[in-house]
Amino acid sequence: MPQLRIRQQRQLFEEPLPALGVRLPLEVKEQLRQTLVQWMQVQARTIRMEVSDEQDHR
Repeated sequence: MPQLRIRQQRQLFEEPLPALGVRLPLEVKEQLRQTLVQWMQVQARTIRMEVSDEQDHR
């Protein structure tokens, strides 16, 4: 039983992950990165507004 567990841990932590099947052009990656940053900024702004609204109602 311990041997099986050791083998499974090696598979999880030591073997490299398979390469992704799709390689995006650099310009597409950059556009996706910028879009993700904008989305995260909107989410953060929304959360701050909700927290502010909750504190105002006290």
